[in-house]
Amino acid sequence: MESFYRGPARLISGGVEIAVEAALHLAPTDPETSWSGTIRSAEPGRSLWAQLEGDTATVRLPDGRAGRVLVRGAGFGPVEVSGEGQGPA
Repeated sequence: MESFYRGPARLISGGVEIAVEAALHLAPTDPETSWSGTIRSAEPGRSLWAQLEGDTATVRLPDGRAGRVLVRGAGFGPVEVSGEGQGPA
């Protein structure tokens, strides 16, 4: 990704694809291999936490690029994610 992506995406967890809004950015210390951000449901009022299976998922952007993420956070609000390797954007 350039250095930041904000827009629509799909979160894939347990074989289910969920429409989301993503805000992803490269880590300033190692932009080639580390990135993170937040993901919210594209449907207002819908929590992603109840739909996640496990602590990993895949984020796919509209152009097909995808990246594996580790799900972090407190269990409410936006889902925090971190990824390693090439970012999806």
